[in-house]
Amino acid sequence: MQGVKRILIAMWMAGVLWAMAGPAAAAGETVQPCPILKVVITEFPAHRKLLMHPSPEVNYTMAGSADALFDPAKRKGIRVAVMWENRTGETLRDVTLRLEYQQAKTRALRTTELQLPEVSAEGRWTHFELRGGEYEDTVHIAAWRVSVLSGSRVLGSKHSVMWSTR
Repeated sequence: MQGVKRILIAMWMAGVLWAMAGPAAAAGETVQPCPILKVVITEFPAHRKLLMHPSPEVNYTMAGSADALFDPAKRKGIRVAVMWENRTGETLRDVTLRLEYQQAKTRALRTTELQLPEVSAEGRWTHFELRGGEYEDTVHIAAWRVSVLSGSRVLGSKHSVMWSTR
């Protein structure tokens, strides 16, 4: 009986040591200071009950002119909501959030950017909206990549599966 206890204790200690070694090995990997945590692409107008993966941005309201309320073509579009986080612990200045996407209709590549003068150390949702002529050209996004940049340095990036096969 004493031998069984020793074996069980040894196995338990080996498991604990192995579990502790796991995060240390992961710590050796490069950590992105501004990782992209989640990307949600929705076509609007969309009914929130029909969304397969609702996000905190479902209550997001579109600002626009009064004619957008009456013109159905101006109410259609694609919203790309990006959740990302500044993990540097300090405020970053002159940050660019870049969305690169391939149009399903024409297979053309497009890029759109948002300039953020100051980014505090926290997570945030940022929205890109493709409306009007840009939406009519695109209709559906076949592949995408989102990057957080500071100058020419990439602080974080995430892409769709279809983008990685390029």
